[in-house]
Amino acid sequence: MLAAATSACSILPGMHVTGVGSIDGKDKAVVKNGSVTEYRAQLDNGEWIGYRVVEVSAQSLAQIRQETDAIWPPLPPEFEQITPDQVPPEYRIGPGDVVLIVVWDHPELSAPLGDRSDIVNAGRLVSADGTMFYPYIGEFKVAGMTVGELRAFIAQRISRVITSPQVDARVVAFRSQRVQVTGDVQSPGTVTLDDTPKGVLEAINERGGLGPAASRRRVLLTRGGVSYPLDLAGMLSGDRPVSNPRLIAGDIVHVPDNSNDLVFVLGETTEQKQIVLQQGKTTLTEALAQAGGLDKLRADDAGVLVFRRPFAQGLLPTIYTLDLDHPLGLMLAGELVLHPRDVVYVKATDFAKYNSVIGQLLPTISAVFQIDRLTQ
Repeated sequence: MLAAATSACSILPGMHVTGVGSIDGKDKAVVKNGSVTEYRAQLDNGEWIGYRVVEVSAQSLAQIRQETDAIWPPLPPEFEQITPDQVPPEYRIGPGDVVLIVVWDHPELSAPLGDRSDIVNAGRLVSADGTMFYPYIGEFKVAGMTVGELRAFIAQRISRVITSPQVDARVVAFRSQRVQVTGDVQSPGTVTLDDTPKGVLEAINERGGLGPAASRRRVLLTRGGVSYPLDLAGMLSGDRPVSNPRLIAGDIVHVPDNSNDLVFVLGETTEQKQIVLQQGKTTLTEALAQAGGLDKLRADDAGVLVFRRPFAQGLLPTIYTLDLDHPLGLMLAGELVLHPRDVVYVKATDFAKYNSVIGQLLPTISAVFQIDRLTQ
């Protein structure tokens, strides 16, 4: 009834799904556990290959949902998450930032050039090596300081020439910490981090939002040379708790296009097509409806299959089976959420297969009949 390969099932329009007696020429072992049946074969090198067949039922649907949630691996604990009630950490000054320092009652120190209308030009640029010059102090290392630490440092150093100085300081231009936003966004480029925490969503929004062909399901965050897939659909829809990691300098946020968010509907449907999964959940029922439904004359309602590739190393490809000829099967199809690269296949009835064979033989039979008439 079912066909599978070592890693995935290859199906093309016009193919029939038929039974196999072995896997890659090896005798297969069958292990049944409730609604799950595993077919495994061991290669000469000791590696196990195979596939598993899951009969979709009310009982197995809960397990299928747990497997869906496990697609997104958890982020390492050092990734800080942004929450609405979060108190942002103090910003640490870096090279390229512009700092405005005010010493009350001493305008010659606050705005030595006399221009107070442009606070950026009135500020002091932190040099590439992280140092800054200030009168009565000279050049000193400011990179890595918070605004509070800088204020206390300047007040302590100039107190020898100014009695009880009142010093204020703040960053008026944030330039030192940047992240890169690439891929299918409206305006790819850099995002500068400031004293307000920014996560993946904020960075995408700052570059104009998602592009027309962008994936609405996943985004990649690269940090330290390692890429982490994130559940963008969960972030955007809010229908499940999904973290929005806080970005740090050097991060790369990449939004891929939707070419990997496809589901393929093949077999005996009104239209064989590929469907782009959007931000929300797409169920088997919705996919079949987009394909025009089952072919009334050829489709076997009891033979609807969903082929799913493994999402992690060491797992087996899975074939889900449903009987849409039964009312419960129709309800379950409305709950079975499809994954990117799933293949939905609707088998043909035996009668439809018989008609196909006859249709293929008729031209040959007619040609032979015509030749026989000419030779009489």
